[in-house]
Amino acid sequence: MNFLRRSPKGIALALLALQYALLAMPAQAATFRVDDTGTLVSQPVTPMKWRQMVPSRTGDNAIEGQLSVALRLNLTNWVNRPARIFMGLAPTEGEQLVATWRTQGRLLPGSVQGGSRTLVFDGVVRDPFLTETIQLNLLADGRLLTRTQRLQFFFEIEVSP
Repeated sequence: MNFLRRSPKGIALALLALQYALLAMPAQAATFRVDDTGTLVSQPVTPMKWRQMVPSRTGDNAIEGQLSVALRLNLTNWVNRPARIFMGLAPTEGEQLVATWRTQGRLLPGSVQGGSRTLVFDGVVRDPFLTETIQLNLLADGRLLTRTQRLQFFFEIEVSP
């Protein structure tokens, strides 16, 4: 079986090529859940109101609510490292809830749907704690919202090895 025989020089070249290919590949970022236990929500139960007092022919059955959130993210383990931070929302029951927010500038404004996450920070972590107040707006289809639900927001950080 000649095809199984390899010269030592050929094996060394193949290993060198493999090593070069591995070095050229981008390193996978590690993802960690961020400790946000210092975060304070302005109101634990957010009343939702119909966007329009009388449903229109266009079928606008949206309900919305607003609240203020004082974020405190513990980034102690990642100080002076380049990172990307994401805000996520665990899947919600029945309806597709959308959360949008405005910030004071430390985080990016944006939106997220239940079951997904969105980039809110991309840069070098400078401080052990990131504090920011965001104005959160919630929007859902009122026909599908049948009971009070607990929303579970979370933060994840991606850092390169």
